[in-house]
Amino acid sequence: MTTTKEVSAIIIGGAGAMGRWAVRAIARLGSVSELLIADIDLDKAQRLVDEVGEPCRAIRLDATDADAMREAFAECDVVLNTMGPFSLFARRILEVAIESGCDYLDIDDDWESTLEAFELDAAAREKGLHVIKGIGGSPGFSNMCALVAARQLDKVDELFTGWSLRGAVTEEEAAFPAPAGASAAVEHWLIQVSGSIRTWRDGREQDVAPLESVSLDYPGIGRVHAYTVGHPEAITLPRYVAGVSRSTNLTSGPEWIFEHVRKVAAAYTAGEVSLAEGARRLDEPPVPADLGPRDPLSQCWAAAYGLRDGRPVAVSVEPAAVPRGKMGGGTGVPLAIGLELLRRGRITRTGVHAPEGAIEPDDFFALYGNFVELPEGKDPLVIRELDDPSPISFG
Repeated sequence: MTTTKEVSAIIIGGAGAMGRWAVRAIARLGSVSELLIADIDLDKAQRLVDEVGEPCRAIRLDATDADAMREAFAECDVVLNTMGPFSLFARRILEVAIESGCDYLDIDDDWESTLEAFELDAAAREKGLHVIKGIGGSPGFSNMCALVAARQLDKVDELFTGWSLRGAVTEEEAAFPAPAGASAAVEHWLIQVSGSIRTWRDGREQDVAPLESVSLDYPGIGRVHAYTVGHPEAITLPRYVAGVSRSTNLTSGPEWIFEHVRKVAAAYTAGEVSLAEGARRLDEPPVPADLGPRDPLSQCWAAAYGLRDGRPVAVSVEPAAVPRGKMGGGTGVPLAIGLELLRRGRITRTGVHAPEGAIEPDDFFALYGNFVELPEGKDPLVIRELDDPSPISFG
């Protein structure tokens, strides 16, 4: 039995490039009795309130000030966090949310802070709180797709989640001009393609070098190539899908971009450039006259490789359509859906979980369909299968 309840929430970074799309989706779903749009820039937060209206209220919040967070959280049932880079800020925000007795959801796409969050599982369980780490586009939507793919097989050997660089752009909005410099999303990307990354190989967590080339047979497309990148899905999915030997997150795009990324990542790893400077360089790649072929992979996708009835099968899952707002909509809408499922009592497991550990894909995609344009009766997912795929190649 599920119970719908009245919920008040605060969204940290709510006027940002990801947060404001979550705010719009939350208001559309009618998920809250009050939504505090918390941002360091009060004027920007108020502009969003003026656009969306009730039940929103703008407050200024410095999310590095624990006392200020405690005061703000005291009014709320749920804390939503969209402020990155999460490897720098997420743990303290979650700690204060748990101290304050608030449920918590975020769009965390850093594996480091995701692992740190699991260290707070006992504290969350003790208070009966629901903590969902990474309910955005990737991770979030991608995790739900991976769970759908895995459930098509009797045994899963390999899981992949991935995203295309052509989808990793934000929508410009005149009322919300982007701040100077590279975004937190670009800083996150630099962190996750430099140094070492945590992934899942040979049935356990391992640290490996990023940007390793991967070639695989993708159902409905054929042989595709992508590159390893640090992301939470690689290390959270094996917690909930038994028997996985290898779990990997990939990003794809034209080779000329990755040549540039390797150079910037090497300079950042060597300490030759700061995070801000490295992100600026990533954000301004030298664009060749010939852009090369279009990336055939979807903006966000997942694929499972394993056995069904004793035979090798690959299953891919991707969206049939995506929400408005480019990366902002693709990230903000899943966060709003997570909050609505919490309100409806569809998230019941207490403690700290990745989305695939606490949310049923059917529940998630039933709401997701409200935010995309689909022909009547069309499923929001495209699911394809391939019998006897060729071996996956790394390196």
